[in-house]
Amino acid sequence: MTAFPNLQDSPFVYEAQTLRGMTDDRSKKHDYIDLRHLVDDKTVLKNPHKGWFWHYIDNGIGRPQYREEHDMDDDLSDFPGLNHLYLRFDWSDIEKEKGVYDFSPLEDIMELWGKRGYRFSMRVCTFETSPSIPFATPKYVFEEGARCYSCRGGKVIEPDYGDPIFLHYLEKFMIEFSKRYNGDKRIECIDVGTIGTWGEGHTANGTGHIYPLDVVKHHIDLHCKYFPDTPILCNDDHIAGRFGHGIDEVMDMLEYVESRGIGIQDDSICCDGYAEDGGYDSMRAAWAFDRLYKTAPTCIENEHYHLTFKRPQHNRDGLTLMESLRRSHATYAGFHGYPRPWLEKYKYITEYCANRLGYWYFLTAATVPSIMTATAYNKVELEMENRGWAPAYNSYALKFKLTDEDGDEYVVNTDFDNRSLMPSQPQSVSLRLDLRGVPAGKYNLSVGLFENATPILLALKNHIYHNGFYKIATVSVKGV
Repeated sequence: MTAFPNLQDSPFVYEAQTLRGMTDDRSKKHDYIDLRHLVDDKTVLKNPHKGWFWHYIDNGIGRPQYREEHDMDDDLSDFPGLNHLYLRFDWSDIEKEKGVYDFSPLEDIMELWGKRGYRFSMRVCTFETSPSIPFATPKYVFEEGARCYSCRGGKVIEPDYGDPIFLHYLEKFMIEFSKRYNGDKRIECIDVGTIGTWGEGHTANGTGHIYPLDVVKHHIDLHCKYFPDTPILCNDDHIAGRFGHGIDEVMDMLEYVESRGIGIQDDSICCDGYAEDGGYDSMRAAWAFDRLYKTAPTCIENEHYHLTFKRPQHNRDGLTLMESLRRSHATYAGFHGYPRPWLEKYKYITEYCANRLGYWYFLTAATVPSIMTATAYNKVELEMENRGWAPAYNSYALKFKLTDEDGDEYVVNTDFDNRSLMPSQPQSVSLRLDLRGVPAGKYNLSVGLFENATPILLALKNHIYHNGFYKIATVSVKGV
């Protein structure tokens, strides 16, 4: 062997370098930061595109039911997680004369409540059961020859939802409706209400007829055609209401709705038949929600509030509704009735559900190098959880901010897709921070989630929060 000037016998004791009995205890990781002591699961967070709604127009503008009780100076700002007002109006509310469209009744509501920070969802209906609204579809449509049916002793008129004259004029209305509201940032969603009693997709209290698949699909297609930039929901009755025609039609409709990428709504929680014959949650089609919630929002609407007092065995002090929200992976929940009595009786259930409706993001730990470099290669790992009942369907930008001792700030964007955070599936999120252009020095490192300029609040204590960002570490950046 060649002699080397400093060749020596090894003085070291042999040490095992293979770890047996490996552990996945993340607290053993280098630069690990445990954030669990900063988690706040009590504060109600008001975040966009999720939460409670108030059924403000209850089946036609002509019926002031529930909203007539409202003190217009009461902005309901103390209602936990109240996200939007639901405007369920009739076609004839807007088109009182042939070809004359007046959206001012909706705009007046949206002007007032929009200034108060609320958004809106909508349904346009074509058939009501109240004699006070005999023509939810404009009367001229029937005068033009559209087939229709006499109901409730001739006191109300139900259209034939597949009649070509009816569909011709309905499409003209949908064109005007979409010009006004497609892509409107004030609108959370629009649900398919142009077929069925109260727009629910069934024909109870009407003809009782189950319309052919192609008719129902046509109504869905009209909404998809004219509202391509607005989330759309169908009713569970569009699907489950077809059992009288066999399971094949039910599955055909479910698969069609899924192929269109639209969400689903159930209007029947705590209603008599479903509460008596169904399970604890009183849902008739939970299986449809299981299939559709992964790609589009779901919505649950409770029975008329005053009726729940008459049948407490159905309502169970609000627990039936709460179970249906959990079971349906609900993003939105609402009820027929004035919110003040509801909130007085169900304050804590309302708070509990407010966070869990939709997404609810937790940051429980992070692995952050204490010394980072002014390069594109800085790995940060976040431990995140979605403890809500549903994923988010909107994309939010995850950003880091570095703040030095002089208050100078540097914001770093990431390519993380928050929509991957599914309910009850903790996720380790590995991110690369590009710190090129960040001067060497000491920084506070913060993380935030944003929809454009709007912060998405995380379930973390408020004292680490500032302008949309949560401080999680102190780091040094060195130059290269």
